[in-house]
Amino acid sequence: MLFTPNSELPASKLYNLSLIDTMCRGNQEQVAKMVKVFTSEISQSVADINTAFSEKDFLTIKKLTHKVKPTLTYFGVEKLQKELLLIDALLLTDFDITTLETHLNNFTKLTTKVIDQLNNDF
Repeated sequence: MLFTPNSELPASKLYNLSLIDTMCRGNQEQVAKMVKVFTSEISQSVADINTAFSEKDFLTIKKLTHKVKPTLTYFGVEKLQKELLLIDALLLTDFDITTLETHLNNFTKLTTKVIDQLNNDF
């Protein structure tokens, strides 16, 4: 493929499935099933986090972020992990609600991009 100034470069992957692939021993059908479960569960978790935020239920946000963290490790979504860590850190302080909202919006948008990439690839 020749690169021309007007051609779009492929977006870099926001995920890394090497750990999932290892766990599934290379069985791509099993990897695809795990991806489907992940995208469904992370979508629901993000919706629940955003609902909790709209209700100013910060304890629920904290619980949900802790629930999501291990899964993000398995799917190699480092940018999502970093954003989630920032949210967790904010919740431990006397935080500004606008700052929390900004990070939650970033987390939501980034999650959507990860899900889109996974759905396009599987």
